[in-house]
This record gives sequence, C-alpha cells and structure tokens, in this order.
Amino acid sequence: MKLKCVALSHIGLRRKLNQDMAVAGESVIRDDSCNSLTDIPEDGFKFGAVVCDGLGGHSRGEVASEMACKAFRNFLDSLPATLDDNELLMEVKRWFKETNYSIMAASPGELMCTTLTGILFYGETALILNAGDSRTYRRRFGEVIQLTADHSERERTGDLSVPASRIYNCLGLPDAFLDVKLTRIVEGDSFLICSDGLSGMIPEEELKENFSDPARLLDLALKAGGDDNVTFICIDILE
Repeated sequence: MKLKCVALSHIGLRRKLNQDMAVAGESVIRDDSCNSLTDIPEDGFKFGAVVCDGLGGHSRGEVASEMACKAFRNFLDSLPATLDDNELLMEVKRWFKETNYSIMAASPGELMCTTLTGILFYGETALILNAGDSRTYRRRFGEVIQLTADHSERERTGDLSVPASRIYNCLGLPDAFLDVKLTRIVEGDSFLICSDGLSGMIPEEELKENFSDPARLLDLALKAGGDDNVTFICIDILE
C-alpha cells in the first residue's frame, strides 16, 4: 500500500495573520502547501499528520500552534518502532502532557493556546488525536464520518446559541486533555484533517462531496468568505 498526502495552509481573506500550522510527514507548513507519496511497509511504518489552529482570542496563537507542530514532528522522529498499542498510547499521552506544559511555560501569566487534531500512523495502527474543535474525518467504503468530537461548549451543552468557537479544551490550558482513538489502516481509506476555517465555512455535504480534492476545498472555503485561516490535510491509502 501507499499513502498519498496533500497539505495546504492559507491565511484566508479576512485575517492579517495565519495562526494555523500543519505537520504532514516530514513537512511543517504555514502559508504553504506540500504533497508526498509514501510506501507503507509491512512493519516499521511511522507517519504523522496534524493540524493546529492557534486561538485568535488569546495572545500569540501562532506561537502555540508552531510549538505544538514542531514538538509533534520531533516526537515522531524519536518514537521507537517496536511499541505495542498500549505503549504507543502511553508515549502519545506523555508527549501531549509535556508539550502542554512547554506551551504554558512559554506564556506565564497569559493564555497562549492552540487546537490539535490529526493522525499518527504506526505500523498497521492509526491513532486519531484531538484536543479542541479542529476535525478529523474518514471516508471508508463511500461513507464519510467525523472521527473526532468538538471540544466546544456548543457540542457539550447542545445549545446552538453558544458561539461555535467557544471551546473548553486545547493545548495551553492547565487541564488540557487529548482524546485518542485507536483504529486500523484499511486500503481505500481517505482522511481529511482540517481547522474550522474549512469545516466552519462550507456545508458538510459539500465537504463530503469534495473530500479528496484539495484545490476545490480551498476554493469553496474562500468563496464562502474566507473568514478564517484555512488549513487541511487530505490523505489517501492506496493499493
């Protein structure tokens, strides 16, 4: 099998600063794009893809997202290739805790926050990671589902009058936590990892219809107003 990955980060049309950042394999991007095609060997496979969206309501969100992405990239490089599922989960949790502490330590007396969502491919295992309201979707056998739950007050309370951007969990908060779901790689799977500059700008049906078309997804988000930074990663597991 092969893993095809296309990542894109765009400032949008309304913001003066891009506070999003993404990791896609070896690349860490902001205001840029990248693509790769990687063989998936039977063992020893490691590949990570995450999107981080710095919170604009707090100071230096762009610094928090950069710290999280670079920490994740370094974590991938240092991750041993012989862990079982439980050991892998423990390492990811440990990394998240250490990274959260580093972000808080870099902003004493103020909040500096970022979401994080994405996938860690490790052998035949895939860990779905999430803290915040950025999203990871999967298309399998033609069905698209959201694999992550938004850590937003609207989602938690069910009150649609609450602003969608009001979140209660992300990196940079003292009680931050990481949701982790374990799944397996299946040939033909596709994944979409995105900030709310994409998922919050276009209807979910349009997102599903253009799931693996990066150029079309960006065009739709900008034509809808481009109110926020737009960052996303499209991944396809190929034969």
